[in-house]
Amino acid sequence: MTKQTAQKAVQIQSWDKKGFSGLGLAETPVPEPGPHEVLVRVYLRPCNPTDIFSIQQAWPDNPDLPAVPGSEGVGKVEKVGPGVTRVKPGQRVVAAPWPTFHGQGTWQQYVVVPEKHLVLVPDEVPDQEAAQFWINPVTVYGMLDTLQVPKGEYLLQTAAGSTLGREMIAYAKHVGVKTINLVRRGEQKDELKAIGADEVLTFDEDVVGQVMKITGGKGAYGAIDAVGGEVTEKVMSAVRPKGTVLVYGAMSGPTLQVKIFDPLYYGKILTGWVIYFWIDTLGERRQEVLNKVMDLIKQGVIKPYSGKAFPLEKYDEAIKESQKEARGGKVFLEG
Repeated sequence: MTKQTAQKAVQIQSWDKKGFSGLGLAETPVPEPGPHEVLVRVYLRPCNPTDIFSIQQAWPDNPDLPAVPGSEGVGKVEKVGPGVTRVKPGQRVVAAPWPTFHGQGTWQQYVVVPEKHLVLVPDEVPDQEAAQFWINPVTVYGMLDTLQVPKGEYLLQTAAGSTLGREMIAYAKHVGVKTINLVRRGEQKDELKAIGADEVLTFDEDVVGQVMKITGGKGAYGAIDAVGGEVTEKVMSAVRPKGTVLVYGAMSGPTLQVKIFDPLYYGKILTGWVIYFWIDTLGERRQEVLNKVMDLIKQGVIKPYSGKAFPLEKYDEAIKESQKEARGGKVFLEG
């Protein structure tokens, strides 16, 4: 039985599209798991860009307020509901996904999760890596699985210096896919090449010309883009005819642009990629894929990039730290 009856929770209490004034720390009841549900005591969670977007009401669908943000984290099974057979109290778990879109994210101490969404964490995987399992490692695996880039061909990616970008470099190298990586700062070139990047370009270079030179005029086989805006136009022009560009982020804002002849004449495909939608397409492959991603972390193939940690009640400081350029690894909220 859960001894606590109340918990700390960071809540979105009102919308602030430009800042974080709508956030507040609240005391809420500890929920009870229902049939086939599990109560998880979350004790470490990262501060992701997707969390910032949700706090600022940047997504098309938003939960009713008050809502708890937080897209991922790690915790221990506290209590199981009727019919639960796969997990037991005391085991470390992550969820894929957490019920964030229902307003019950991980920026609180207790979360009720359907048993079918839980993944057991091996002893060899540290908490900071397990806490980052869902948003980046599963996305990295999923986007490369979607594009089906053959061995020896090139994947082009923007925001390559991000945590996800670094994980994509490592995983692509593991499966024999070459990477062309776009970054904002030139000093990141040597850093990314040291972890396995094949090519690194800055946005102010002739991106299309350089990609064509690297690929012998063919263009990149496919691309992933977290930026949008004018950058998407360069990315689209740098992929092969009939190639696909997956847009998975909106770092430059809510719009993007492309040259009309890329999709119209060259048959290039531009589409969005959202992990919450992709995971539901897996059907019976779902648990197998999630276990495989966890194993990649266990083996050190995908190694999440970890940084500073702040107490849960100092969420405002954690948010500020997470938005600093060149801050290092992922920022966490603990407790």
